[in-house]
Amino acid sequence: MDDMKTKTVSELAELFGVTRQAMNKRVKSLDTKFVEKNEKNVTVVNAEGIHELEGLYGKVVTAKAEVLEENTDKGSEIAIKADDATSAAYEMISALMKDKNAEIERLNSQLISKDQQINVKDAQIAEKDEQIKKQQELMEKALTDQNQFFTDLQEQLKTTENKGFFGRLFGKK
Repeated sequence: MDDMKTKTVSELAELFGVTRQAMNKRVKSLDTKFVEKNEKNVTVVNAEGIHELEGLYGKVVTAKAEVLEENTDKGSEIAIKADDATSAAYEMISALMKDKNAEIERLNSQLISKDQQINVKDAQIAEKDEQIKKQQELMEKALTDQNQFFTDLQEQLKTTENKGFFGRLFGKK
């Protein structure tokens, strides 16, 4: 590709991933200081205009890194110098990361809240199980007592059947 000094509408459309018609509409809406005509009388956008379009589309296409070699006492050190577009992209990515981290924190707090709710429900279920167990024990005891009562009553009836009318009346054996 050519250097990033000027670009035609078609080249910009390809870089930004939009149609030529959409890019042409954007270029027409740009300030005249960003738009020029080249030697073939074709409309082109200068570097400042490209930066303006990057801001509009939220996409960086001019990121360039220059590698500078500096000699120091210990040897050569390589430093990377980034232009404004790279720092803008970094800021945009940083903002997105902050948003995503905030979303992750929100979801984690929701998970913690749900875990606490589940623990409360588990405790309630354990308490209900204990109540049901006690109720079953009471029912078994009541049935045992009832059976014992009927057994005692049947024995009393057998002993009283053997007595005569006056014996039963006066309680004699």
